[in-house]
Amino acid sequence: MKKVSFLSAAKAVLTLFIFAGILTACSNSTSSDDHEHGDAEGFRLKMNGQTIVEQLPEQDLTGEFELEPGQETDLITIYFIDHDGEEFQPEEDSYSLGHEFEESGIAEFEQHAEDGKWSFHLHAEAEGITDLRLMLMHNGHDDLTSQGIHVHVEASGQ
Repeated sequence: MKKVSFLSAAKAVLTLFIFAGILTACSNSTSSDDHEHGDAEGFRLKMNGQTIVEQLPEQDLTGEFELEPGQETDLITIYFIDHDGEEFQPEEDSYSLGHEFEESGIAEFEQHAEDGKWSFHLHAEAEGITDLRLMLMHNGHDDLTSQGIHVHVEASGQ
């Protein structure tokens, strides 16, 4: 019969504890990826308490912005929508709001720290038509990108 030394037994036990600890750590995440809400599958843009633009889960976007050159919108706030239709705004610092215009120079996206990271204004720069895409950014990648939001800038009377 083979004798097992105390040192060999201690190494085996220590290896088992380390392995068990790694498995437990991987399956019991305490990271900020544990959300109290579902994933964003749509959004609503609200201005003065009214929904202006909306993209519901698995549906086409509705609404648009019509502005005159030089005009700035009132404060617009985005609310993300989960699969159950519930509105939420991520509280974690790792989330932010991204944006891009199809054509530059027609409208400008303006955010002010005092308004919060989920609110913004659109400022009409010049006559034209462009599409705005909004993105829920998370750790450098987009978790949700909107369909194109139509932004039409035209002088009144045309």
